[in-house]
Parts: sequence; C-alpha cells; structure tokens
Amino acid sequence: MESKNKRDRILVIRWSLYILVLLLAAALQSTPGFFSWGEWKAFWILGVCVAVSVQENEFSGVGGMLWDLTAGRTVGSFTLMLLFVGFFCSVLVQLYLKRAYINIFLLNVGAGLVVVSLDFLFGYLMTGYPNPLQRYVQILMPEVVVSAVLALVTMRIIHSIATRYSLP
Repeated sequence: MESKNKRDRILVIRWSLYILVLLLAAALQSTPGFFSWGEWKAFWILGVCVAVSVQENEFSGVGGMLWDLTAGRTVGSFTLMLLFVGFFCSVLVQLYLKRAYINIFLLNVGAGLVVVSLDFLFGYLMTGYPNPLQRYVQILMPEVVVSAVLALVTMRIIHSIATRYSLP
C-alpha cells in the first residue's frame, strides 16, 4: 500500500512540475519583447510539448490549448496541431529514434515547420496579407530554428524532472 502511495505521489509531483514548466513557457512566449529579435519570437510552448511527448510518450493537446489562449487565434487550431505533433514525435521516438539531442532538435524543427506552415496557410496566405512568402522566409523560418535551439534547454529541464522523479 505504501509503494502505491509513493508511486502516486511521485507521479503527481512530476506532472505538476511539467505543468509549471508549461505555464512558464506560455508566460515567456506571450511576454512582449522577451526573447524576441526584431520580428522573430521563440515558440516556447512547442518545445515543452515536444519534450514531454518524447520523454513520457504522451500527447500534448493541453499545451496547444494554452497556446490558443495566449495567441489570440482560432480556438482549437494549435490544440489540434500540437496533439498530432505530440503523437507523431512520441511514436517516432518509441519506434525509430533515440532521445539524443540532435534528434530532439530535428523533431522540434519538423514540428515547428508543421505548426508554422499550417498557421501561415490559414492565418496569412488565405486571408490575403501582402508579401506572405517574404514573411514566411524572413520571419517564420528563423523563428523555427531559434525555437528548436531553445527547445534543447527545455528538453534538458524536462529530462532532469523525469529522471529526478522516476518511478522505482
């Protein structure tokens, strides 16, 4: 009985810390001027969602809901995108990839490209903004690379939480 209580307590602590990291990422991502270079802005929530889905083999629709709330876009778009991205990242790591930092970087670049491209398609290209391809190449692509580099730090934090509060 005691080991079940200990196991439950470890899981509650671990997932509470994941939620705190996700809330911190949402605050950092939605803070104006924080980690921005010109018009480039890092996607912190994406890095946390990919890190948790890789580390825990879970899906990250909750992070997408939080991103929807902070982005002011169509409700549910980031939720669905991050749910599918988390699923595919989790499956790729379970079946084909190791949890190496180069793989995490490449997964974040791929996830960033998917999320940014779909958001660009529905948010800019279809709505008729001027010079949409220039925005895609000069602003969104560097944002993906910067976000993938910062996601390595996020992965290290998530990995340390997972190893510190691993189940016996």
